[in-house]
Amino acid sequence: MKDPRYKAIKSLIESKSINSLKDIFTVIPLTVVKKDLKVNYDTLRRKVQNPDMLTLKNVMGMAALFDVDPVELFRIVSNDIAAKNKSRKK
Repeated sequence: MKDPRYKAIKSLIESKSINSLKDIFTVIPLTVVKKDLKVNYDTLRRKVQNPDMLTLKNVMGMAALFDVDPVELFRIVSNDIAAKNKSRKK
């Protein structure tokens, strides 16, 4: 059975209230997502902190869990990558 917090994530993504991967993991713990994606906790945590390390498989898996359009999740990941690159240049 899927965690009910996935529905909350879905509505927040669809309403464009979430603009960062870290925002997602304030609603649902990383441990729940890692278990459902069947990935290592440390690997997923590292990828969330460094979104440019996320693979297509990771993003598609999370989109399936959250029941959202993968393009919306790519938008969020893209925002994180852009923000990280912007902060590096300063």
